[in-house]
Amino acid sequence: MGLVDWTSLSGKKEGNGVRYLKLEPGKTYRVRPVMKPHIIWKYYLERPNGGFGKAITEDPNNCVIVKKYNEKPKQRFAVNVIDRADGQLKVLEGPISILKQIGTWAAETNVDPGSNQGGEFAIRVECPGNDRKKTRYLVQFINYAQFTDSEKKMLKENIYNLAEVFKPAPQDKIEAWLFGEENAGSSESSDSDSDEDVVQKSPAKQGKSKSTDSLNEDLDW
Repeated sequence: MGLVDWTSLSGKKEGNGVRYLKLEPGKTYRVRPVMKPHIIWKYYLERPNGGFGKAITEDPNNCVIVKKYNEKPKQRFAVNVIDRADGQLKVLEGPISILKQIGTWAAETNVDPGSNQGGEFAIRVECPGNDRKKTRYLVQFINYAQFTDSEKKMLKENIYNLAEVFKPAPQDKIEAWLFGEENAGSSESSDSDSDEDVVQKSPAKQGKSKSTDSLNEDLDW
């Protein structure tokens, strides 16, 4: 599905690593969204011999996995964020409920959360009874915060190309990626219910993906 408006759902360590912000139950995260969110459709399926396979599909309705196994992917989203805990640029991948809450704020204020006129949000992760299936994400706007000069420099040099980071698995390979011995390719990304930041090797890292003019236009500088 790719990049979408925030309101559409409103009702580096080293090498080519991608740093993800993982959302852990019982914690609150303060983030500054950057640019537009990116919609993905992701499978997370148990394998016959144990373990789980993950893969992203481009077409959730006509994917070979839907047709053959009647398994439907979950809609999720990803976005570049500045993690206020350490000031670093990271990729936040999470459930669509987070996007909807931020989208509601965007619709009510007529402000793009990821633009220079946007601001900071707190994301609280609650897990009643330690049951991961009941995990809920509470989002609250904190304050408006324009990007500082140092943040602008960081974004120009390091912005992640989400279309590449979350590139869908080819239809002739997705079944093997999900049920094979190894889950390969850039479709293996972070899940927000994991418990720590990770750096994943990916061919899709930095801000070379966008021209400076395009980045400036997207961020309203």
